[in-house]
Amino acid sequence: MLHLSAALVTTYGLLALAICSLWLAPVKLRPGLTVAPWLCLLVLACASGVASGLLSLAAIGAIAVLGALAYAARNYRNGPLQVLLMVAMGCMMLAMSMHRFPGFVNPPLVTDMLISAAATPVTQRLNFDTAAAGLILFALFCVPARTAGQWREVGRHYWIILGTPLLVLPVGLLVGYVDVDFKLLAYTPVFIALNLLFTCVTEEAFFRGFIQVQLTRALDRWKAGPVIAMCVAALLFGLAHARGGWMFVGLASLAGLGYGYAFLRSQRIETAILAHLAVNGIHFIAFTYPRLNTA
Repeated sequence: MLHLSAALVTTYGLLALAICSLWLAPVKLRPGLTVAPWLCLLVLACASGVASGLLSLAAIGAIAVLGALAYAARNYRNGPLQVLLMVAMGCMMLAMSMHRFPGFVNPPLVTDMLISAAATPVTQRLNFDTAAAGLILFALFCVPARTAGQWREVGRHYWIILGTPLLVLPVGLLVGYVDVDFKLLAYTPVFIALNLLFTCVTEEAFFRGFIQVQLTRALDRWKAGPVIAMCVAALLFGLAHARGGWMFVGLASLAGLGYGYAFLRSQRIETAILAHLAVNGIHFIAFTYPRLNTA
């Protein structure tokens, strides 16, 4: 059962629109003055959250500080200080993804929903802190595809997008993490949309658009630097899923290699996002979700 209210629909609807508007070009108001649609919509989402009690002023402060750190880290060219800003921004991003900052309500959308008979019930929350952090990171560190040619480049790598779930999910089946379980619930479109906007975009912006890119630049002296950066980012991605157990860490790391390879080959963040969505979507529809209950 969906837990919906006007406040949730308004606040998270505006946040979802802000994420979608990342692919829109800035609007030129007058010579020398442009406005990013994503920023306007994020401000409206924050205002709606405060008005409805879903966000406190402390939460708004955390978002503003992260935005300032990200902006400074992107634009400041002094070596040591830029590294310090990058580290501070990365730590704050991780803290927000772990819900360490107060003032974010993050209400459940569904509670104890049994998606697969052989799995434990699922509670899915709407995490404003994680999504807002990913939105800021994407806007300042990723280059979205905005032309037909750029989207064609994404499409040319369809074999990685489709190949990643064809590698990861059978491994999950072999190690007993999931079983085949075809289903098409009424909740499926909601899951796919939320997973795309609030999970795939956020995680790929951080692990590929930020970590993999920065490591690649740091290792540019070595021919194998891009591959090393891809592997490190994939391992960190796996470790970020440690709450699911070490088997899940291994599967997430394997998936991270697929997402990182998609990004490395295409140099488009959308390829990694779509590969990520393909794994999560096929997992939800065709396999035990979230995992087999072995208790």
